[in-house]
Amino acid sequence: MAEEQPDSILRPPAQRRWGMLLALQFLTIVPIPGQRGTADSAITSPLDMSPALPWFPLVGALIGLGLSALDWALAPLLALPVRDAALLIAAALVTGLLHLDGFVDCCDALLGVHSVERRLEILKDSRVGAYGTIGAALLLIARFSALGELSGSLRVLVLVAAPLLGRWGMVYAVTRFPYARQRGVGAAFARKSRYFIAATAVALALLAATAVFTTLELGSAKPAGGLFTTAGVLALTALLVTLATTAWASRRLGGGLTGDTYGAVNELVELAVLALAPALAGLR
Repeated sequence: MAEEQPDSILRPPAQRRWGMLLALQFLTIVPIPGQRGTADSAITSPLDMSPALPWFPLVGALIGLGLSALDWALAPLLALPVRDAALLIAAALVTGLLHLDGFVDCCDALLGVHSVERRLEILKDSRVGAYGTIGAALLLIARFSALGELSGSLRVLVLVAAPLLGRWGMVYAVTRFPYARQRGVGAAFARKSRYFIAATAVALALLAATAVFTTLELGSAKPAGGLFTTAGVLALTALLVTLATTAWASRRLGGGLTGDTYGAVNELVELAVLALAPALAGLR
């Protein structure tokens, strides 16, 4: 999630009324009629972007549904490894590589031996170093490998759950930790617990609805209780990864977080969900 921002300013016509549209514009490349700018240009705006936070999990779920639809459409045409590669590309492109960029920047800044000031400088630098390059390669290889182990109703559940829970993790990071800069991604959001509570309620409701859908509509051979248990374990995994990642990153940055760390949280939560899901395939 790049820290360098253009001078253009997002001007939502009714920011508190259109929180969902703000979230969609902030997290994806989907154009929103009547608004200009992207997630990056929103950062310099004096407007409060916080009303978008409760809708972050819903945007993640929509991304997951889109990936599931793409996977279904490509199934008769392409072999599984090619479909998995296509899903990775689509997931990156729909966000404008926003979260992946944040993960790469965090690898360069947080893994090396630097002062807090130097880490913040590296996060602003658009150049990619050795840590970032290696980290991105390992992340994509791990995601590709995990996708190859998923099939049937579990595959659909995880394709939706991973981006959903990843965006929920971002809300936790935004609302729980102070922003490490005076200007940047986090400066557009207010740190209020009610936004996190609302996002959690939305995330749990969407996760439960996805488990029901994969059982009833897809004719899953797995009992509904098994899918609900799987969804619950994945949610717990997302919580633990979010807690560990944000605590570690904030210590490296002197107690706060930046926009890049939000993207890194999303990527690591998604990876954890994808990696753990195959091990849960036998749950009944």
